Amino acid sequence: MKDSVRTAAVYDFTMRALDRLLIKGWRKQLWAGAKGPEILEVGVGTGLNTDFYKDEFKITGLDKNRSFLETARRRAEKKEKTADFMLGDIENLPFAANSFDTALSTFLFCQLEAPELGMAELNRVLKPGGQLLLLEHVRTQGLSGRILEAISGPLYRLTGDHIARNTEEIAAKAGFVNVSSKPLFTKGVKIISAEKNQNFGTQ
Repeated sequence: MKDSVRTAAVYDFTMRALDRLLIKGWRKQLWAGAKGPEILEVGVGTGLNTDFYKDEFKITGLDKNRSFLETARRRAEKKEKTADFMLGDIENLPFAANSFDTALSTFLFCQLEAPELGMAELNRVLKPGGQLLLLEHVRTQGLSGRILEAISGPLYRLTGDHIARNTEEIAAKAGFVNVSSKPLFTKGVKIISAEKNQNFGTQ
């Protein structure tokens, strides 16, 4: 997505409208499962999750779009929320291994060119036993799923949003365990949860 103040403003306006209709409740459900103290939010966008930042958490918010990040920082300050906002890319996270207790994102993996790389990086920076929480567009089953799969590639090239990825499978292949999901909207939007293997890196 283009990095500009105008793009950030348009995105923020659109997402706030969607939040009022549906998404804010989903965000609340996602963050209700967060366990600290060290929390990483990747793809922080314009900071629409800051409502759910808790004082007992030490939150790092990362995005590769500078204009979005500045909007997120201002929103957090206005809400008197504390977080460390950083410029960076999920496919090459600037953190040491085993740094975070929870990693979260909202509608990020449906936008990545290489979601497998991003998932592997989250697995790397989570502590053993740390949890992954994602709010995502995902692949559905049956005829509707096949139709969405057929149009997903062209739609991704047009909008940057891949609506039919099997994100649960991507998480499992990256080494996450106890992968599960909770359908939220026609089974095409889910909260996905998983854990980093307790024995990761010890064998």
